[in-house]
Amino acid sequence: MKLGMSFGFNAVQAGQKAATVNAEPQLIANSTLGKFVVTSPVTKALSVTPGDNIMFINNISEVEKAIATNNPEVVAWAQEQGINLTTPEGIKATTDAFAIWAITKGVAVVSKGEPVMINERFSKADKEAYIEKYAAEIVAANREALVERVGNPDATDEELAAAITVDDIESPKTQAYTGSRTASNGTATGVGCQLNFTDTNIWTTLKADLDDKTKKNRIFKVLLDNPIQTKVSNGDVLVDVTAYPIEFSEDTDPIVRASK
Repeated sequence: MKLGMSFGFNAVQAGQKAATVNAEPQLIANSTLGKFVVTSPVTKALSVTPGDNIMFINNISEVEKAIATNNPEVVAWAQEQGINLTTPEGIKATTDAFAIWAITKGVAVVSKGEPVMINERFSKADKEAYIEKYAAEIVAANREALVERVGNPDATDEELAAAITVDDIESPKTQAYTGSRTASNGTATGVGCQLNFTDTNIWTTLKADLDDKTKKNRIFKVLLDNPIQTKVSNGDVLVDVTAYPIEFSEDTDPIVRASK
């Protein structure tokens, strides 16, 4: 037994593949339209679990402001590079050179001090399953309305339950978060899972120079050793977040899995 400081313990996910545990910290703009994958070291650093949100941030608006106001450092750099800041091409080249993209955990959206609520995805099949599971409770809470619907004051609970429709079931509400909701490909839960999410607009932006964006996986290093402490808006006020810059690594061909 090692003596000294006492630290708490957390369960380690059983059966994790070594490739997942030892993965490089990467963000992958997949060949599938809009799809991103983040490896386990990244989700661990962000404290993101399946169902949490990941959002992108960048400094592009600040770079554009510096160009527009002839920031001395930017002007000096452009002169050294032989770039004309009065042309669209020069502005784009300078913006691209100074632009930094980063990812962070999504923050809860607030409006006038109150949480913004949104409907969760609740399909017809989900509603049918909900009715089947909670029919007795729904009947008990809405007996008079269901009796009126059936038109028989002596209707049994089974008859009243049969009168419940999916249109009677409201989708559950949850608080809105910035960014895109993550999911796991398997049944893994907790912090440190490889996760995926979808953001078509940013996927397109980060692959803007590729003629066929669906032919390549674009891999970015996530610089976990260079965290950025910054503020983002939650819709009401600015809140502190820790973000991690991303840096282009390489473009690779997607793995083609042979059919059985």
